[in-house]
Amino acid sequence: MAYSITVSTAQQIFVGYGTTILAVGFLLGTVLGSLRMHAPPVRGLATAHVETLLQGAMHLGLAFAVGLVGFDSNAATWGAALLVAGSAMQATGVTLNWLTGTRDQFAERSAGFKINSISSFVIWPGLVLTVWGVLSRL
Repeated sequence: MAYSITVSTAQQIFVGYGTTILAVGFLLGTVLGSLRMHAPPVRGLATAHVETLLQGAMHLGLAFAVGLVGFDSNAATWGAALLVAGSAMQATGVTLNWLTGTRDQFAERSAGFKINSISSFVIWPGLVLTVWGVLSRL
């Protein structure tokens, strides 16, 4: 792929996921709007919709931050990959909670809850690497 500026692998991962998850968020929002025309509020779907939109903004922001400070290394790539994998797990978990009609994932210990819980073990190392990489270059 050709870019007009140098884009690191970490930035490509963040931009690719950020853009994709924004599309998912808008798709979930479309479904939410359609269902709300004929039914009461769908809390689980609204949560999945907001979660994915927030993830999109966060990952696109991280792509900018990583590029701004020149964090371009294997650590940056691993940080991005782990954050994206964990975020995808979070998005899957909240969407699964909606699809299965889970009202309280903590009380029910739903499949979505299990995926969301496991995602913490993937997100935290990625977050530590990315935050360290960005802040150490300011």
